[in-house]
Amino acid sequence: MNKKFVNAYSPSHITGFFEICDNKNPLYKGSRGCGIVLEAGCVTEVSIGHDLPVNAQIEINGRAEEANTTKYVVEHLAGASEVAVMVVVSTNFEVPVGCGFGASGAGALSTAHALNELLSLNMTVNEVAQIAHCAEVENSTGLGDVIAETCGGIVIRKKPGPPGIGVIDRIPHRNERISYVALGKKSTKSVLTEGGDELKRRINEAGRAAMKALMRKPTVETFMRASREFSLRIELISDTCKDAIEAVDAEGKVASVAMLGETVFVIGDSEALSEFGEVKESRISNAGVRVI
Repeated sequence: MNKKFVNAYSPSHITGFFEICDNKNPLYKGSRGCGIVLEAGCVTEVSIGHDLPVNAQIEINGRAEEANTTKYVVEHLAGASEVAVMVVVSTNFEVPVGCGFGASGAGALSTAHALNELLSLNMTVNEVAQIAHCAEVENSTGLGDVIAETCGGIVIRKKPGPPGIGVIDRIPHRNERISYVALGKKSTKSVLTEGGDELKRRINEAGRAAMKALMRKPTVETFMRASREFSLRIELISDTCKDAIEAVDAEGKVASVAMLGETVFVIGDSEALSEFGEVKESRISNAGVRVI
C-alpha cells in the first residue's frame, strides 16, 4: 500500500417514486422506480489509521458517527485485504443528510470506491457497487440509490438490485437545474422497517401506477407528474410539503417530494418555493461515483 489516503466523490440521488421489491438475497432486493442524480453529493476521504482502538473510525461532516451502512462497507472490504488495517473514513456532504438525497448510499459507495483503490483490491465498478448496495439493504437505509449514483442521469430502475444485477434505463434531458427546499428529516429505516404491510401495499400500488405512466411517455415532465401523484397517494408527506407542492402548482410548475424525505424539488426555478425556506440548486449529474 503506497498511498496514504484516497478521495472519492459520489453524486446524490432524489427518488421520485418507487416500488419495494423484497428478496432474501440482498443482491436481488431493492426497488423499481425513477429518480434524479444530482451533482451536489459527497466527498469521502479514506485513510489508514494507526493505534486506533477500533477497526473503523467514521466521521460525517466532521462529527464521529455510527454510520452502520458505511461501517458494513469497511468491514467487508477491509476484511478482503491481505493485511489487517485500521480504517479512517471522513465524508463531507453538500446535501442535507436524512432528507431524501440518498446520502447513506452515496457515503457507502464513495467509501467503497476509495477503499478499493487504497487497499489495491482490484475490484470492478459493479463489484464495488454490489457491496455498497448490500450495505444499504441490510441496514434498511435505502433500496435503489446505489445503482443510480453509480451511473448518473435521470435513472429508471426497471429491475431491482445493484449494477450487474439490476437493470436501468435513462430519460434523456437537457442540462437542467433542480431547485429544492429541505423542510425536515425522515428516517428511511423507520419507514421501511416499521411502516407495516398497509403502507407497503400503498407504496407498491402507487409505484406501479407511476412506472406505467412514465413508460408510456418517458420524459422529464412525465417523471415529475408521476412523482407528484405518487407522493400524494402514499400519504407519507407532511402538510407543509403538500402546501409547497400546491404553491408551485399555482405558478404553473410541477413539484414533488424526495423519497423518503421532507424535501420538495422542482425542475428549474420556482418563486413559490422560496416562501417555504432556503432554496438550493444543483445540476443533474450525467456521471456517477469516481475516485478523485
